[in-house]
Amino acid sequence: MAKSDKMTLLLFALIMTLQIATSNAAGTSTTICKVTINDLAQCLPAVMGKKPPPPTPACCAALRKADLPCMCKQKSQLGQFGISPAAAMKLPKQCRVNVPRGC
Repeated sequence: MAKSDKMTLLLFALIMTLQIATSNAAGTSTTICKVTINDLAQCLPAVMGKKPPPPTPACCAALRKADLPCMCKQKSQLGQFGISPAAAMKLPKQCRVNVPRGC
């Protein structure tokens, strides 16, 4: 997998986790990188644990809506939230999403 694919996946997983962790208890939906945390939460099973399942269609739909260059800027935070970097690196390819250059 190309380095840019890995970076995009890591960034996406990070943003999902950050948004879920910082959402308020009232259940309002926060948006980050043009995607709601509720949408991003669809990808959590695909990036957590030792043997995560493939991303769901809902996860891939969220990834397609996301501002990937924005997500790339968040990639350094992934490890802090229990996200598997290896699994996160697979998301764009599994969802057939193009990764931005330099990510």
